[in-house]
Amino acid sequence: MNKSLPVSPVILLVDDNPHNLQVLGKLLYDENYMIEFAVNGEATLEWLKKRRFDLILLDLNMPGMNGFEVCKRIRSDKKMNNLPVIFLSAESERESILKGFEVGAQDYVTKPFDNRELLARVKTQLDLKSKTENLEKINEWLGKKIDNWLKLSLTKQEKTDGSDLSVKIMEFDKNQSILLKDIYLELDTALQEMEKLIGKSKHPDIMNQAKEIIRRMSDITNKLKML
Repeated sequence: MNKSLPVSPVILLVDDNPHNLQVLGKLLYDENYMIEFAVNGEATLEWLKKRRFDLILLDLNMPGMNGFEVCKRIRSDKKMNNLPVIFLSAESERESILKGFEVGAQDYVTKPFDNRELLARVKTQLDLKSKTENLEKINEWLGKKIDNWLKLSLTKQEKTDGSDLSVKIMEFDKNQSILLKDIYLELDTALQEMEKLIGKSKHPDIMNQAKEIIRRMSDITNKLKML
């Protein structure tokens, strides 16, 4: 029986310079990423209507709609709110970099870039996106489980007498506690991996925001551990 092959992340490269697209395309293709190209902001938005991407490498200075405006448009769509955007720009001024983060970019790389550094930043953002999506799935699954527990509990209460009800409730609480502790272990492992990934980021604003998110999630996992 054939095993399904892992799906490679799909990256959209946006730059009005064909040479830059060629260089970036070869670099990422050699790392087994799937790639598509756009030469301006309008083409980028059209691509996003047609296909799902895992990350965008977005040139800042383009004729017509610049990278800042493209990123704003992306962030205005809730369906793409978690889509990582890395700005590529020859501008290294602090104000330009800060504006990039303000409009919703996850990272900012200045040209000319080091190939190894760019690949490391791409991998970090893709890994973070994957971990975030897994945590969202766990949260959704947990919500459904809690709903099922409540429905099951109410149904059993209606069908049992008073003497049997306390036994059923104790059994329900025991199963709930075991499941919550399993979820704690899943979350705790994910948090440790996210901390390692975030440690690769060199931008202090990203690190501070990420650490705050991890702190809040750690509080939740600690409470689960005590159940």
